[in-house]
Amino acid sequence: MTFMTYAKTRVGKSLRNLLLVGVSSLVLASPAVAAGEDWTGIRESYDQLKRYMAAKRRIGTDERSSLNELQARLDAFQAANPEDPRPLAMDIQVSSWLGDDARVESDYERLAGITELDRVQVAWARHCIGMNKYGSIPSIFGMNPVDLEQEPEAAILLARSHMARNRFQDAIDAIDSIPEAGYAKAGTRPQATRIRSQAERWLALWPEEKALREMEDGSDDAPVMQLITSRGPVTVLLYHTQAPNTVANFIELAERDFFDGTRFHRVEPNFVIQGGDPNSRPGSTIPVGSGGRGEWIPDESSRDDKRYHFAGSLAMAKSPDQNRPGSTIANSGSSQFYVVLEPAENLNAEYTVFGRVIDGIEVVEAIRRDDDLLEVATISRPDREYVAETLAIPGVPAAGTAVPDAITDAVIDDPSGSDASGKAPVETKDATPAGG
Repeated sequence: MTFMTYAKTRVGKSLRNLLLVGVSSLVLASPAVAAGEDWTGIRESYDQLKRYMAAKRRIGTDERSSLNELQARLDAFQAANPEDPRPLAMDIQVSSWLGDDARVESDYERLAGITELDRVQVAWARHCIGMNKYGSIPSIFGMNPVDLEQEPEAAILLARSHMARNRFQDAIDAIDSIPEAGYAKAGTRPQATRIRSQAERWLALWPEEKALREMEDGSDDAPVMQLITSRGPVTVLLYHTQAPNTVANFIELAERDFFDGTRFHRVEPNFVIQGGDPNSRPGSTIPVGSGGRGEWIPDESSRDDKRYHFAGSLAMAKSPDQNRPGSTIANSGSSQFYVVLEPAENLNAEYTVFGRVIDGIEVVEAIRRDDDLLEVATISRPDREYVAETLAIPGVPAAGTAVPDAITDAVIDDPSGSDASGKAPVETKDATPAGG
């Protein structure tokens, strides 16, 4: 199926006038004839709430009640006017304020069904990128061809979804589908060039990685573990050949029930989910993000056979070096681990990759901050003892207590060089997988 196309003449596109507001909402000003409650009253209520919340900069109990009441009015209006896109567009914003991701997704799907405007599909895909829902994007652009002269961002979003599935040639092809006229749109060329260059570099590494994966998938030797999360199970295969001590550390801690009842204390959209901190358990009074097993383990990121941070890779968090911003302390991994959501070149030099997700990547992408890691269970592994080589840390108390003040989260640039919408480079706090 052709996902996208471009043409100088468009036929059959809706004449409804949509105004994009923000990155995930659409508010319409349409001359449509409505049944039931007058649209003007709904719009006035919406504008009043928007101004009120902008002034308060928070959504409290009263605001939530008012938003729920507005949603009920929108539902009634939509029921009386099923072909009018305005209530769906407005409800996307209202549901975003309420944090109702499922309703936002449903609204976008219904909105795309009654209007063929390309901007709806692009806004929907941009929302999905922000929510780490990479798998939804190809089908969004498969609904109707998108005019890439007018909406080149569609190709960029599609390319990013392919990168998150390690489909690098598909990402290159998506970027190459942008016509020259599409590059006239501000910001398109630098984004497209950056993503294409990244895809080319990862594509060069993929044949060797693919061969290793085929060998691992056909063997019974590699340990397989399962992260039982509040969102569902995530199965990981561990690289016991290329990162033997890091794998031993992970299995040792898992089989000691070290991870049980902890939380994913850090989620960076389009970057990582991070867990493994004993201080993240409910009731802990010690700063979250600073905990570990009370010992460090040696790095294995300088090995000749080391593995790289392809999307879905499992790796060991480390402590940042306060004397070298953007760098880490050597041999400072402990118990915290992370999974990358997109390929992360800037982590390859200092962080040890010790496994990959083989089932449940959609669960990984759905994890949000403070979701529970209920258990890390052993599915299969060689019948041998797993005890990691560890290093003493001067001044560190027993496991599960605070580490030295120097071990805190770092501040560096987001590895993707862009915000969740794929538009402008931003500096993102805590973008290094840091921790004890």
